[in-house]
Amino acid sequence: MALILLSAWLFSTVLIYLVISLVLFLIGYPLTSAIEKIKIGGRKINDGIASFLTLVIIFGVFALFFTLILPPLIKQVSFMSALNFYDVLHGILDQYPSLKYLFSQLGSESTIQATFNEQFNSVFNFGNVSTILNNLIEYLSSFLGGLFCISFITFFLLKDEFTVSRTILLLTPPKIEEQVKEILITSKKMLSKYFTGLIIDVVIVGVLAGLTLSVLGIKNALIIGFMAGLFNVIPYIGPMITLCFALFLGVSGCIELGQYDQIGTVITKIFIALMSINILDALFFQPFIFSNTVKAHPLEIFIVVLIAGTLAGISGMVVAIPVYTLVRIVAREFLTQFKFFKKITEKITD
Repeated sequence: MALILLSAWLFSTVLIYLVISLVLFLIGYPLTSAIEKIKIGGRKINDGIASFLTLVIIFGVFALFFTLILPPLIKQVSFMSALNFYDVLHGILDQYPSLKYLFSQLGSESTIQATFNEQFNSVFNFGNVSTILNNLIEYLSSFLGGLFCISFITFFLLKDEFTVSRTILLLTPPKIEEQVKEILITSKKMLSKYFTGLIIDVVIVGVLAGLTLSVLGIKNALIIGFMAGLFNVIPYIGPMITLCFALFLGVSGCIELGQYDQIGTVITKIFIALMSINILDALFFQPFIFSNTVKAHPLEIFIVVLIAGTLAGISGMVVAIPVYTLVRIVAREFLTQFKFFKKITEKITD
């Protein structure tokens, strides 16, 4: 065990690439299987072309999302960075007398302005732009190198879906080989369903948020919808992060249009819309999708995510459900003599 942990630490980057590639494989292999069944001129598409097309589709979807989202987001950040925030604050306070009175208790106007400018400059320090530019090539090359490695590994996993299972079985003692085969078959099936269900949930939440906020007339609704879907992969904490981003973008949109009197209304609309969607997702979409993919009770999932968050923070919450699913699959093969494990694995089917 110590040797395994040491190896994982030494080769952590490679391990990350493998994990990401495995996730993409679990998401993409149903699509690859479907493409392989397509006949052109009476001949089926071979596994290499099907795997390549699957990768193109997956990365194409990601590229499309970021192409739609990044330009307006960068524009909004650039606009906010160029503002005189004290003048903005002054304009907001003029629309809300009670808030203006509260600020007046903090000191004179000149003192507040000096403090505000000092704090803003310390948070948004644009003097390190040269440092960022100097490191940009290094970060970009690392990203492209990682993307190539992930694409390469994922391609061969999709092309030969039994690569991982054969490798694991080579290292498996003969006396438990049959159980390990069952674990591999069941885990691939259930985890593929889970990640597919997760993508469906992300799309549902993102589309609902974007459409709802667009109908309500909120600026940057498309960006907020994308963030709502993306951060929804973080159970329970993700919606709160989305709400903070959404309020920032909604308020900045009002400031850009000079509609200071609409800030309160926009905040209320965003809060009610996102909270309603999150409640709908938590009560209906997630229990239906995740309970049917990982065969676990919603309360069971909630407790597992809570424990994972306590032990490992946000990263633990993200991986809690797939890891718990693997634990249950392994337990079904080796630990059903214990009442607890027999109970939590009884809904798992072959």
